[in-house]
Order: sequence, then C-alpha cells, then structure tokens
Amino acid sequence: STWVECENAWCNALHWRRVLGDALAVLLAVCASTQQAGNQLFMQLVGSAGSGKTTICDGLLVSHHCHHLEHLTGFHSGWKAETNGDGTTKDCSLIARINNKTLITPEADIMMSLPKFTEIMSQQRRIFDGKSCATYKNTSEDILYVGLRTPWIMAGTPALMDADQSRLGDRFLRFIIGDPNEEEKREIMRSAIRSERTAMIDTANGTAGSIVDPCTRKAYALTGGYVNWLRANVEEQLARIDIPLIAEDYCIDLAEFSADLRARPNEDKRKREVHDSKELPTRLARQNIRLAAHLAVVLNKQLVDREVLRIVQKVALDTAHGHSLNIVRWLCASNFRANGMTHQECGGLSTEVLAVWCLMTPERMENYLLFLRKIGVLELRRTSQTGGMWLLTERVYELYTRVMAED
Repeated sequence: STWVECENAWCNALHWRRVLGDALAVLLAVCASTQQAGNQLFMQLVGSAGSGKTTICDGLLVSHHCHHLEHLTGFHSGWKAETNGDGTTKDCSLIARINNKTLITPEADIMMSLPKFTEIMSQQRRIFDGKSCATYKNTSEDILYVGLRTPWIMAGTPALMDADQSRLGDRFLRFIIGDPNEEEKREIMRSAIRSERTAMIDTANGTAGSIVDPCTRKAYALTGGYVNWLRANVEEQLARIDIPLIAEDYCIDLAEFSADLRARPNEDKRKREVHDSKELPTRLARQNIRLAAHLAVVLNKQLVDREVLRIVQKVALDTAHGHSLNIVRWLCASNFRANGMTHQECGGLSTEVLAVWCLMTPERMENYLLFLRKIGVLELRRTSQTGGMWLLTERVYELYTRVMAED
C-alpha cells in the first residue's frame, strides 16, 4: 500500500536507477487512472533492449486489473458463442472483456510487425474516447460499446517511435528510458549476473513465478498488489490531492510544447496536396493534469509538487522527442540576447548547418523547416550573406524558457 515498499522491492531485484523509478511511477499512475472519468492515459514506454521495460510490465501483469495484449488482429468480432447449452450467447470481441482493465503490451515490436497494425491503431483512437462501434454484413444490428475504460501501456524499443500518428491525433504519451553510462552499465550487468546465479539454483515448475529469482518474484508480487491497492483507493486518495495554480499553468505549457514539437510533416511522395497542421493541445493538457494527480497518489503525496512536475515534464519532453525538439534546443542555445538585443537581432542557424546536425539532405531539411515555420515554431530571417537564418518565434522561445525552467 506504499510507494516506498514497492520501489524498495525493485531496488533489491534490479540495479535500480532514478529513470526506472520514474517509469514505474508513471505506469502505476496509468493503472490507477483506469476507471476515473475523463480522458484516458495511453503510454508508450521506450527503451533499448535489456533496459528493464519488459520486466516492469510483467510486474504490472500480476494484478488482475491488467490485461496482457500482444498478438492482436482486431478489437471486434462478429462471432457469438453459445454458453452453458441454454441458447444464450457470449460476445467474443476482445473489447467486451478488457473494459475497466489496463492493457499491457510488454513487447510492442511484435504488434508493429502485424499486417493490421495501422488498422488496430485507428481503432484504438476511437476506443480512447470511450466508444467503439462495429457493423457486420451478416447481422442486422450494429454492435455499439460505450463507457469504455481501457488505458494502454505499450513497451518497445526506439523503433516504436517510427510509427508516426501525429497527423491523426496521437493518443499516446511517451516515456523514454535513457541508456546508462559505462560505469552504470557495468553495475547493471553485475546485478544481472548475481540474479541469474540465484535463479538457477531453483528448478522451474511451470508457474509464472518459478522462472525468475526470488527478489524479482517479490517485486512482481508487491507491484501487482500495489496496483490492486491503487485501484481500490484511488478515488479517496485523489480527493486529498492539492493541485496549485502554478501546476495547472505548467501542465498547459507542457501541453502546448508537446503539440508544437510532436507534429510532423507528411513526407509521403504520393500526396497531391499539402495539409500541414498541428493538433490543438486540449487533449494533452487534460492528460498532463491527469497524470500529475495520479502520480501524486502513486508517490503517496498530497500535493502536486516539483517532484511530480519533474516526471510530468519528462513525459512531455519524451512525447515531443525527435528532430523538432533538437532543432528548438539548438536554436534556443544560439538565441543569445546580449546588451538588449531584439529577437530579430539574435543569432540563428542556417539550413545547411541544421541539415548536417540532423543527418538530413538539404532538400529534406528545407521542407522540414518550412513545415515548422507554417505551424508557428520557426521564422526565417533573410540576410545578404546567406540564404537566411532560422530563428525560434517569440512565442516558442518564451514557451521553451518556461518549460525548461523546472528542469
């Protein structure tokens, strides 16, 4: 029933790092938010192979409130199975048995390889809104599901970020487990060896807990138990959480920042018209404040404080991860304002320099920068010596400054 007890179990099971603690807290917050009204939390957990993301997901799956989801052909099924021989039928759709559960996909790379992955992602965008409908040509009635609560945690390698859904209104936030330094990597491997030595003393008996070492088994048990406690007590705990006005404003800034920088141009060569746009940050603002409140519950706090906002900031920055965020960081670093210089007098960067840093061809870089200018992130200052220098717009510069002030 406490965050400290749960995290301590993981500290004994793995070589624990702060980024893993933040990841566990975020995933527990998603689980805790499952049945609460409002926007749902869909989360991508991204990390290199061997970073521990699958192990943490397996701990969540100990709880009966979580549903293991990997090999999937669709959420709906028109098949009705008879039950008990009395003529009654049972809905065989997956969506009928996952309502009010947190979906866990420990290996999203498996799902990305499915032929219907794009179709599945289209269906989940509607399920996010709590509704879904299916129409079959062999039945006279449509199948309508309402009141759905199915938050989704999808863990995978950085290849997961290649599936761009920004133009369609991506429902997933993102948490990235960064790679350790060389010294930490050595300690992680030493911890793994010791765990393996402990595990191989026992003989597996076919149960889920018998294939891991005792410390990991205890971490799994306490994680599943903590999920159960959170689900049973989240409403009472949320009533105690104080969210100051400064936290609300910061969540709004983070939402606008993520909406600006996770937008991507359509690079499909077959397109006939260009429709460059970005999402309104309304959904992201809702998700940010929802995540902050449930993180406070998970961490056994009664206030959305700096520690909670630090984790929310990481999620927002990871959600915006990519070329756009790197470009903004580089331009912000070059945008020095000495001796009362105006924004137009500040330094900028050329297309050629940015193309080298982003490992893009100049042509592709030019199209990318023009897209960022169209959505209000960049502006081009013409100079006589060069073709032009790229600068951040005043709005984005000030937004970046506010967002990173909490770093």
